[in-house]
Amino acid sequence: MLRPLAGAAVIVVSSLTVAGSALISAQASPNSSSPKTVNAVTTSASPPGGIKRFNEGATHSPQLERQFARKATVAPKVQAAVAAVANAAVANSAMASAAVAPTVQGIDVASFQHPNGAAINWSSVAAAGYKFAFIKATEGSYYTNPYYAKDKSGAEAAGLFVAPYVFAIPNYSGGAFQADYAIAQAAYQPDGRTLPIILDIEYDPYVSSDGTNQCYGLTPAQMVSWIAAFSTEAHRRTGQQTVIYSTAKWWQTCTGNSTAFSADPLWIASPTSTPALPTSWSDYTYWQYTNSAPLPGSTTVTTDASYINSNALELAALPAQSNASASAPKSVTAGALSGGAVATYSASGLPAGLSIDPASGAMSGTLSGGATAFHPSVTAAVSGGPSATQSFTWNVHGAVSMASVSNRTSTLGNPARIPLSAPDSLPGCTLTFSASGLPSGLTMSSCGVISGWPQVSGQSNVTVHVTDSSGAALAQQSFTWTVNQSTGTGPAGQITLKRDGKCLAALSGTNIAIERCSTNKNQKWRIVPDGTVRINGQCLTAKSATGTASAALDLAGCKGGQRWQLNSNAVLMNLTDGRCLADTGVPNGSPAVAAVCQATKNNTGSASTPSTSQQWTLPAGPLTSGIAGYCASTWHPARVPLGPVTTRLCDGTAAQAWTISPDGTIRARGRCLGLNGGVMTPGTQVRLVTCPATGATPSASLVWQLTGGPTGVELFNPAAGLCMSDPGDRVAAGVRLVLGGCVAGDPGMSWRVS
Repeated sequence: MLRPLAGAAVIVVSSLTVAGSALISAQASPNSSSPKTVNAVTTSASPPGGIKRFNEGATHSPQLERQFARKATVAPKVQAAVAAVANAAVANSAMASAAVAPTVQGIDVASFQHPNGAAINWSSVAAAGYKFAFIKATEGSYYTNPYYAKDKSGAEAAGLFVAPYVFAIPNYSGGAFQADYAIAQAAYQPDGRTLPIILDIEYDPYVSSDGTNQCYGLTPAQMVSWIAAFSTEAHRRTGQQTVIYSTAKWWQTCTGNSTAFSADPLWIASPTSTPALPTSWSDYTYWQYTNSAPLPGSTTVTTDASYINSNALELAALPAQSNASASAPKSVTAGALSGGAVATYSASGLPAGLSIDPASGAMSGTLSGGATAFHPSVTAAVSGGPSATQSFTWNVHGAVSMASVSNRTSTLGNPARIPLSAPDSLPGCTLTFSASGLPSGLTMSSCGVISGWPQVSGQSNVTVHVTDSSGAALAQQSFTWTVNQSTGTGPAGQITLKRDGKCLAALSGTNIAIERCSTNKNQKWRIVPDGTVRINGQCLTAKSATGTASAALDLAGCKGGQRWQLNSNAVLMNLTDGRCLADTGVPNGSPAVAAVCQATKNNTGSASTPSTSQQWTLPAGPLTSGIAGYCASTWHPARVPLGPVTTRLCDGTAAQAWTISPDGTIRARGRCLGLNGGVMTPGTQVRLVTCPATGATPSASLVWQLTGGPTGVELFNPAAGLCMSDPGDRVAAGVRLVLGGCVAGDPGMSWRVS
């Protein structure tokens, strides 16, 4: 196997990231640039900042496509490969060292391979002899390939190995953030046919409009740090080493020929007869040699084709298994992609009664013995060639029981977190939970934790199902869940405009204006957990508008009232139509409206700063955790220096009063939410630090963005590419908050802001 043993990992997590993006779960139409609604939040198919993201549907960058188009594709030959070995040994050249010409091929595809929505005929792809498919899953942290899921399932059903690949945009958001985004969007799970995630790091497609260069404006050191952040997070989340796709020239220019990733498999893009390699790799695992291979099953579409090295062998990760003792489980099959001879399989540590077929990799039999957790390893090997080993878990459980679940009650805007269990004689999470009928905004993890932020009032009939790998129903419980309207409580005070320091005022029911700040009651707004903005018992409402027209504001009844979401840089967005609260003029008494959200490009061109007429400071309020009942707190015991930010039971005191500022800082007690010593690695403690002087630009470590929603958002630090989290989702007071990989839906990373 060409993958060397991992050496010392480079764990440097920093970047020049300038904008984050929600870990959205919906997918945009590949040919549409119109807004789409995702979890009730209107976003655009392309990120802000004035950059037309024309390359989202393409497999790779235009620059790389031109390189392939300029040179005729030459099929590799045995003689050329053998000569390359000698040349590499003598001259230390950057040429491949395969001793045998590769023959096993695969393709890589994106939405481009789906003209007018046409499906790929994966049976034809397999019949043509292709053995693997690399499918573009995401670009940056703003685009998801809408065909990824169907392509993955279709390719695997046809017998191909599959891997998702990520087209990196390092000047858009952090490496760890883009890794988490891709893992979420690809729903990455080991299944015996999925290969490690791939990082496509190459020429900036948007160099003509983002004002940078082919390296996204990053120095080699910054680029290496960005890649390390991605690779480290992907390995933490998947347990697999990241495959790196690039070109020799780009790697030399943009990383300074970094050797930090030589332990990671290389997918090299090279249109030459033998692949040109970066000097930091002694060989490749995959080689894209053309971009013009006919797509089997289509007469008009072409695609990229790649070889796996004849000396390489990749063993797909196996999913954890769980079966009842004394049962005959479904056969579990290991799968290996080999560039040479057919692999044979062996296994150690299998549960008693099971064995592996050395030819097919199928593990089957009848389980004997009692409830026990096993940790078997499977090895695939080629005679006289490479081998690869993967370990997984096989739980043999006892009888399953589940206590009756009582009926539940929640309130709009307040988090819910309910762990359920089904004892099976084994510790930990060994069975699979699912639920039907949950109230909107709530989800259930496979380990039985229901969490989230209820979005709609009413009563739901919920049924919880417990299964194991056999799919058999082991336990089931039903109950009702009632979500009540909000009580209307929440922080109250002025809503202040950044542009001129004036305040939002309700002059009358139909006259919402900007006036000099005063103590008048018509400027005392209440920010309610359900997202409504209230005054005098009524809710701020935007009337309907079309196109780019601004919507007039009004006050209306709060039952089913319109909801608003605070976004990055203190922009307040109406969730009904995605317009932002805005001022229309400088004079005192100028009306406020809901206008199309406006932004101006920053100096990199890849992010945006909202218009000062749309940035508002809301009354100080809690940062409420998705761990129900807890808030971020600045409280500290006597004689302990003010600094660490911890979780405490929500109490509404000054220690839990936070302000989201237009400059991106989050403030409490006259200090700013920052990082311990400015360190930006996973596990770094989040703490209060000195704020920048009035009017000064805050340092990168003090800037936070709000992603996700509409109620619970992630607090994303772009400089680190990580999010503020309650490590381990601990239900306890005094837990010190830290930076961690951004995982959408994780209650310990979900916060309601005021």
